[in-house]
Amino acid sequence: MQNLFYLLIGGIQLVVGIIGVQKTAKFRSAYAVLILTVIFGLTYDNFVLGVGNFMGEGALLKTLSAPRFYIHALFTPAMMIAVFGMMLRFDIGWAQSKKWHIFICVVATVLIALGIYTDIIQLDLMPNQSSGVLRYSNEFEFMKGPPIPAVLTILFVLVFSLFIWKKARWPWLFLGALIMFATAPVASKPIMQNVGEIAFALGLITTEIKAHAHVNKTLEA
Repeated sequence: MQNLFYLLIGGIQLVVGIIGVQKTAKFRSAYAVLILTVIFGLTYDNFVLGVGNFMGEGALLKTLSAPRFYIHALFTPAMMIAVFGMMLRFDIGWAQSKKWHIFICVVATVLIALGIYTDIIQLDLMPNQSSGVLRYSNEFEFMKGPPIPAVLTILFVLVFSLFIWKKARWPWLFLGALIMFATAPVASKPIMQNVGEIAFALGLITTEIKAHAHVNKTLEA
């Protein structure tokens, strides 16, 4: 049954991504491209989890599972850069500093490098049947506990989104990130993490649209 919920969540993420493309295509933002890449990556992630039971253990499911880890490794930390770009466009004072921009880019790059090492170079996929869902999991562990790049990324986004909330009176990114952060540790019900990702995706794309609208409003003033 849970695999059907993953398919449902994947379908919702797909709708969010398609609407996001429609809303952001006209202003061609590199930050929007990063966000949409993550959203479509989450769509793929859920669909692969959803079809695992139907496909069964084997080379095909293993091959389809590998990009799940590539996407998270390469693009999750980039959300720090995307959200920092939102702060730039909302005219948040300290975010205009080149030193802060460089710092965030360096941190994101280090986290991406760590993700490449743990989830691409050292990727060791093994079948795992849990919560009624067949998936391939990475047996390699850099260290015990939750993935460092994902945790640090969401913490940075939470802090950044507080500044956006205060400046633009726009709480939705903070709420989406908070739901994501709150649902991530629910190990007994892994699907809750993916539900949290819907809230995070909505917060990201709506705030990206809001940031662009703020720039246009400023230019027209």
